[in-house]
Amino acid sequence: MPKIRSFKGIRYNPEKVDLSKVICPPYDAVSQQEADEYYSLSPHNAVRLVLGKQMPKDTKTDNRYTRARDFFRQWQKEKVLIQEAKPALYYHEQTYSVGDHTYTRRGIIASVQIDDGDKKTIRPHEYTQKGPKLDRLRLMNEVRMNFSSIFGIYSDAKRVVEMKIRPALGSPDVEFDINRESHRLWVITDEAVIEQVAKLMHNRKILIADGHHRYETARTYRDRMRAATGKSDGSQSFDYIQMYLTNKDEKISLLPVHRVIPDSMGVGLVDLEYRIKEIFNMVPYDNRKGFLSALAKGGRGTIGLFVKGIPRYYLLSITEDADLDSFTANPIHPLLKKLDVVLLHECVLEPILGISPAAGGNRIVYTSSADTALNMVAKEKADIAFLLNPSSIEDILEVADAGLKLPQESAYFHPRVPTGLVFHSLE
Repeated sequence: MPKIRSFKGIRYNPEKVDLSKVICPPYDAVSQQEADEYYSLSPHNAVRLVLGKQMPKDTKTDNRYTRARDFFRQWQKEKVLIQEAKPALYYHEQTYSVGDHTYTRRGIIASVQIDDGDKKTIRPHEYTQKGPKLDRLRLMNEVRMNFSSIFGIYSDAKRVVEMKIRPALGSPDVEFDINRESHRLWVITDEAVIEQVAKLMHNRKILIADGHHRYETARTYRDRMRAATGKSDGSQSFDYIQMYLTNKDEKISLLPVHRVIPDSMGVGLVDLEYRIKEIFNMVPYDNRKGFLSALAKGGRGTIGLFVKGIPRYYLLSITEDADLDSFTANPIHPLLKKLDVVLLHECVLEPILGISPAAGGNRIVYTSSADTALNMVAKEKADIAFLLNPSSIEDILEVADAGLKLPQESAYFHPRVPTGLVFHSLE
């Protein structure tokens, strides 16, 4: 069962910096243009730690990873970053909007013991790739820190964890607004409350919502540190990782993650139509608004398609008598057949475009914005856009419980947990 504990977090000093100007998303949710914008916000923005710039003259001793280490140490010397005097848990509230609706997500930032991957205590749901893990390992080796929280989801229908924490809260220790979102952070140092929360979390499973690469990297780092130090009692700082834990039974926003194919390797509409006609019906739409509305109303089993040079949009829907197993190289697990993202990868992207579910790489651009995806094709910056409806949290939990994996970027748990609320030392 997951073991959580408090830790002496390292936080930005509100007397030294404007907190709204030093927070950024996790590294893999930041485009190059956005990274430049975060750089310009503040010389102390956390983007310098998690996604430092690469320079033409970088060397083994002077690169984005060593610069992150040096920035971090310098900010500590300047008291821009200060460490908590006592071990703490951190309670966070984030108010945000999706369309016309406003929500508040609540989470606990804690130090969580890394599992061995075979107990299904902390459950992934997506494939990972080697490149991003090597990148994060190089950073971790230099800084010996967790700069960003793994986003974890647990179930607590009766909200007993919440009821233990809420009475201990006074005024927030930190408040700020950024990008039309409001943030409030409480530092909980009451040992009795911390002990009660740890006990209540002990029998709960955790789903990794975001941070699969960082979690697997932390496990690799732990194993190397155990070998290097001879300490394998499970109580060392490197045996733990910073996680942001949210209750599934609160409102969790899931956005779609559309797939844009910059280079289809010559595959066009005729090829797609010929290859998929046995399992998908194709309905054309001349109007984008009507197409997007039909996609949303279609729900499960409906995929949007837009191809460069074709002045129409297409709605793909699974035929009633589709024999998926005869169409794919390997049988699809019954739980996975319910998910449109799996059908898209197994029936279209892999057999027709040669993109496997485990490796999107540079072949796919991911976006949660349908208009962004369609505009990339309309402006001839990409060849094909596939639009999806969002998966449900229940479907993802079923997949994780069964030990199955989904393609990378199958779900976008919105909003991302911000980087910079608190940092977690591995020393």
